[in-house]
Amino acid sequence: MSVSARDIAVWALRDRAGNVTASLRRLLDERDVTPVDRGLARELALGVVRRRGTLEAILKSFLAQPGKKVPSPIHEILLVGLYQILFLDRVPEFAAVNEAVRQASMGERKGRGGFVNGVLRSIIRSISPAETGRGPIAPDVIPVAVETHRRVDRAVFADPKDEPATYLAQAYSLPPALAERWLEQTDGKLPPAIRWAAQSDTSPPLIARVNRLRATVGEAIAALEAEGIETTGHSNGQSIVFAQHLDVTSLGVFRDGWIQPQDPTATGVVTGADVRAGMKVLDFCASPGTKTTHLAERMDNAGEIVALDVSQEKLQPILDNCRRMGVDIVTTAEAKQLGGLSAMDFDLVLVDAPCSNTGVLARRPEARWRFSGRAMSKLVDDQKSLLSAASHFVRPGGQLVYSTCSIEREEDHGMVGFAQNRLGLSLAAEKLTRPGGADDPTRWHDGGYYAIFRRP
Repeated sequence: MSVSARDIAVWALRDRAGNVTASLRRLLDERDVTPVDRGLARELALGVVRRRGTLEAILKSFLAQPGKKVPSPIHEILLVGLYQILFLDRVPEFAAVNEAVRQASMGERKGRGGFVNGVLRSIIRSISPAETGRGPIAPDVIPVAVETHRRVDRAVFADPKDEPATYLAQAYSLPPALAERWLEQTDGKLPPAIRWAAQSDTSPPLIARVNRLRATVGEAIAALEAEGIETTGHSNGQSIVFAQHLDVTSLGVFRDGWIQPQDPTATGVVTGADVRAGMKVLDFCASPGTKTTHLAERMDNAGEIVALDVSQEKLQPILDNCRRMGVDIVTTAEAKQLGGLSAMDFDLVLVDAPCSNTGVLARRPEARWRFSGRAMSKLVDDQKSLLSAASHFVRPGGQLVYSTCSIEREEDHGMVGFAQNRLGLSLAAEKLTRPGGADDPTRWHDGGYYAIFRRP
């Protein structure tokens, strides 16, 4: 029996463990799916994850019994259909409805097609066509994209004046705890918090750092153009932006080690540090080697880098990327071998710490639904442990570079006091980057933070 991209998306969304990305990958690998359907299945499944809070709020306002839970898989079928209607202008509304009705009428679900048809068609009748512009901050306006909105004939979100955090959570699909936190960071002002949230709801462009050991940005763009692939240079001067998403691993320039997918904010971590040829570097939490290879580039592939991670399975991608990119100064070691390294023996130690990922929600849509105050407290404890362990290996005058993909103060600037007071380090530089550039792919960047400490 043939299956559609929409079927695969619904199956992935029903994953009981909540790991839609892993479920989607497994389902696609198990089936002979065309590249077009693979792309659509991925867009639908991850799009629903990304916009789930918004979709749930809208759906609830159109149900005859809003408090009654819609059973699975009818619930997921409705979400996939509604996502297409609201956020995918390339899919005709009738096609989204017809496919949802088909799915809801199969097997034991027979007879639910009428319910699905009625709900989706009621929503279609109640919303305006897409309008250009950001639109007002209102309970009856749906933010579709950064510069697109749709109006509804009823309030589907909380009133932003009375319940700003609830409105932010619903209209921009955030967990309530994170919406409240972001409003606190903006002193209760919605517009700046909306800017961050709007970017987290955007499908990010494919961006790759150019390996300067192999090519220049101009050479990479020209090589891709020869393959019929359109790219432009990023404003950071080190990366290229693809006009469309594709399997980058299939490209000759990737296989030949000319490029490495990496967001410009992550690229900026190594660029911001004092990295020179001949240094001895220790890279904690190094897999898959994106920053490891960038360090080697900045060192002109001269010196020594020890890359650490928790298992051989984690270390293998580092070796693969180094081989592909022409890097031969990296050796790997499991974290349990840390005790075999000499204390205060490294010019630079990098700690790219596990974090809440609140700066990269556009790229990791499931991360938003894992956010909680308790989870972040555990992460902060782990980050302090990593910093403490890493500090033992920084030579006098050397650097400890700490970075996260978070924009939360506890995980970012909140570490400065710990590093200074408990570890005896001095702060040389720090940078917090908020997500931005959603309206211009050549200026797109995720959110993140880095601090550069020195050992006196």
